[in-house]
Order: sequence, then structure tokens, then C-alpha cells
Amino acid sequence: MTVLHVPSPARVAACPILATLAILGTAIPAAAQSDGAGLYSRNCASCHGASLQGTGLGPALSRQTYRYGGSADDLARIIRNGIVSQGMPAFGAALSEEEVAAIAAFLPAREGEEEGAEPRNFDDRKDGRTAESLDYAIRVEVVADGLQTPWAIAFLDARTALVTERTGRLRLMKNGKLTEEPVSGTPAVFVHSHEWNQGGLLDVAIDPGYSQNGWIYLSYSHQLRGTGTDGEAQAMTRVVRGRIRDNRWVDQEVLFEADPAAYAETFWHYGGRMAIDSDGQLHVSVGDRGSRELAREPGRPNGKVHRLQTDGTIPKDNPFRAQEAALPTEFSRGHRNPQGMTIEPATGRIWATEHGPRGGDELNIVTRGGDYGWPVISYGINYDGTILTPDTRASGIEQPVYYWRPSIGVSGLTFYHGDEFPLWEGKLLVTGLGPRDLRVLTIDDDRVQHEEIVFEAEGRPYEPVVGSDGAVYLVTDDPGRILRLTAEEERKL
Repeated sequence: MTVLHVPSPARVAACPILATLAILGTAIPAAAQSDGAGLYSRNCASCHGASLQGTGLGPALSRQTYRYGGSADDLARIIRNGIVSQGMPAFGAALSEEEVAAIAAFLPAREGEEEGAEPRNFDDRKDGRTAESLDYAIRVEVVADGLQTPWAIAFLDARTALVTERTGRLRLMKNGKLTEEPVSGTPAVFVHSHEWNQGGLLDVAIDPGYSQNGWIYLSYSHQLRGTGTDGEAQAMTRVVRGRIRDNRWVDQEVLFEADPAAYAETFWHYGGRMAIDSDGQLHVSVGDRGSRELAREPGRPNGKVHRLQTDGTIPKDNPFRAQEAALPTEFSRGHRNPQGMTIEPATGRIWATEHGPRGGDELNIVTRGGDYGWPVISYGINYDGTILTPDTRASGIEQPVYYWRPSIGVSGLTFYHGDEFPLWEGKLLVTGLGPRDLRVLTIDDDRVQHEEIVFEAEGRPYEPVVGSDGAVYLVTDDPGRILRLTAEEERKL
């Protein structure tokens, strides 16, 4: 086997990134393990120093310098896969799995992060709880309790937030206290009695010019009069905007509403997440509503991300506006059930999380005119264990940035920006409904380099939001609460 250990220009530029390592390793045979020092010397020492001390070409390799986690698993993945955007090549083709794992085992790892280690969790405390993460001891406070399936939270200003309850109530939180009376006059929502109901009052978004115009946006499951062919109510995702005066919802305008023919008797896969970009354009996700074959069908709202101006008019540059068969609001297609969406502050890119079936939850960058393939490609299978599709890739179809298999029930997401958790700046916060946790994803361009579970909640966390105070707020169901996460202590490794 030939091992390339003479630094090329690309490798010299990339060597410093070896300290930024991320995810999965393998068992290490004794013979390979014993040669870890030699493999490091031949492949890494020219950049990082014979004693891991660092050189002008690369930093020291230590528990203090790792940026993307520091377990042996983390170290092995970056050695194997590299970081293409930073110019660091992948060594997986030049080194065997045993050799990659041996180098990772030779490097110092952060304690408690090896595969099989006890999961970090919170300890009960009199005045709250503390969760453990790589970077912080996190203080967790219950801001509000007793809510009915809270689904979203959005801040109007530094002291005031709006919270949606899926049962149809819109609540105000002022100075950290939830008002007793919900906002009156909000639109009627459809909530099915089945325990698997996913409809109701969903997302809330605030206009970028709220301080001047007062506009607030709501998404929800809207019901038609009468029943369908099976005698059940017919519903579909709808978006309105309005204002709040004296705790009343007023000035309502319908911005997005599907043709009645698109309404369905199913009570799941509404999507319903909203995001407003820097140009003031409103993006709305709509799930496939249980009709997977419609997700890529032009002219049907199902399985799409739609783009509107905040007054409901249609942007002139929407990708399918000129196509007679397509809906002019359509921005992307081929989605199953996107329940998280956010705008990346540094780039303006739209990121979305999407529920897969049994496996195949996705993190996507949603692009103009993009086709995300549901149900033609998927990393999941049917709920009964049968094959959904043999394909995970196809020509002309976008690949997910990241996927979870098995599913975590991926839900809300946001990029962290604030002073409370400076080590998380620019990282992605994602919630999982299945394991009931909050995860921090370290992003490098369009790749997830590291994933860490930083908090395990008692209830299902539907959305994380960063307040102006830099704290992370979570809305959870079962029990229905608003949680506030702050940094109690920064880790000194």
C-alpha cells in the first residue's frame, strides 16, 4: 500500500483542519493499534509535529484544540473523510479502516465521548437542572408550564414572545411570564381527535418591520365546510397575517390558501413551518398530506416549499411561475413533511429539516427550483419494514446535507447567534421529537462535521429559538412547557 505523506500544496493548506474532527470509528485490532504512533509519524507529524505540539503548518492536537468534537470516533471520521471545503483530503482511500482507527486511538481524546460512554443528562436541582455538553454546563429553567402542545415560539421584542398551542391558542409571554388569557379572534383550526393528529395552530413568524407595521404570520390546518368521500373533515395548510391589539387578533389577511380540490381527509403531514429571508420573502413548507405521489407533481401544493411576498403577492422570479402546469408560488418540490426551516444569517441560504418514514430524516439546503426526490429517492423504508424505494440517488435530484437513520423525528432548527453560548456561534440547533433532545450541529459550508446531543428534555421539543438575551428557548409537549437554556459554566478542557 502506498501512503502519501509528503505534503502537497493542498495538503499543507489543509493540515490545520486535522484538529477539527468529527463522528464514527471502528474497533481497532491489536496489530494496527500498536502502529498508531508510526502511522501518525508518517502521515501527520510533518504538519502537526512529532509530539503533537503543532508547527507552522498545523496546530497542536489536544483536547483543547479540537473544534468538532474530540472522541476517537470524531477523530477517525475526519481522517477518513477529510474536509473538502477547507482543502483537507480524505485519507479513506489511502489508509485502511484499521489504520485510520489506529491513528485516532493514538491521538488524545476527550473523556466520556467514546462509543458506549454513559449519555450526558441533567441532574435534578432545587432551582432548575443542569445539562452537560462538551462546551458548557447548561442551566435549564422552566419558564412556563401547563401548555397544550406548544409548537412554535417567536419574539416580538426583547421582553415579549408569542407561543402557538396546536389546539388553536395563541399566547403572549411577557417578561418571562405567560399571560393567562390567549389572544382572542385567531382563526379556527382543524384538530382531529385521533392521537396521531398533526394539525392545529402551527407556526408563528414576525415581520422584519414589525415595529413599524405590526404584522404577524400564522400557519395552521384549515378546514373546509362539509366532509369528504369517507365522511371525514377535509383540511389543508393555510397562512394568514394579522395584528394584535388589546390581546385581539385583527386585520387578518389570507396569504396562502390551496384550491379546495387539494384539501384531504388525512390529518398528518401539514408541514407548516415559515421563514422570512432578508429580502422580505416568506417561505412556507407544506407536507405531502399523506399523498406521496403528489410531492413532485406540478400544480399540486403538496410536498412543496412555497415562496410569497409578505403581502401575499408572488415574487416575479419564482422558478415555476412561467410554467402553466405549476403553481406560481412553488419554490421547491419533492418534500415529505418539512417541520423545520430557518435562514442562515451569514449566507441567506434556506435550511430545512424533513421527516422521513422509518429512517431517512433529512437536513436540506432548499434551493430555488430544487427537487428533493420524495418518494423517488429516500434513505428510509416503509413503516412496516418493506422497501420504499431501492434508490437513494437519482439524476437531477438534490441530496440531503445530512440524514438520520434511524429517524429521530427531526423537527425545528435555527442557527445560534448570541452572547450566551459564544462557542456555538454559527452552529445549527436541531430538535428531535423521538429521543426528545436538542442537538448542536457544526456546519462547514454544506457539510455537517459534528453532531452533539446537548440536552435531553422530558417533553418532545418542537422548536428551538434564540432570544435577544442569547438564551435558547425550547417549546416542548408532554409536558407542555417553555424551557430556557443558559450557560452556567464554560468547560475548561
